[in-house]
Amino acid sequence: MVQPDIFVVDITEARALQWSAMRHLLLAVEMLSPSSTRADRFTKRRLYQEQRIPLYWVVNGDDRVVEIWTPDTQFPTFEREELRWHSAGAAEPFVMKLQELFQPL
Repeated sequence: MVQPDIFVVDITEARALQWSAMRHLLLAVEMLSPSSTRADRFTKRRLYQEQRIPLYWVVNGDDRVVEIWTPDTQFPTFEREELRWHSAGAAEPFVMKLQELFQPL
């Protein structure tokens, strides 16, 4: 079992408020750190792809880039401008400008 840094599940699973009830991730996000890079880019990515998680973002704060993986991709796409995700049933897509994400605190 893995726990992504950020994840989105259907509201019916989220209402359970227990990790074990959240079995169908719609989006998984990992924030790279020196201790997690290999696991996030390889081990977890392969698991998420095998489990057919529709979308996996690997956020690299040092390089200010997000790797975008889907179940069928062999290589990621890289996004440096904005993240966009339109979940089934949502009226509007989620959009995040990466400049805002990576701005200094």
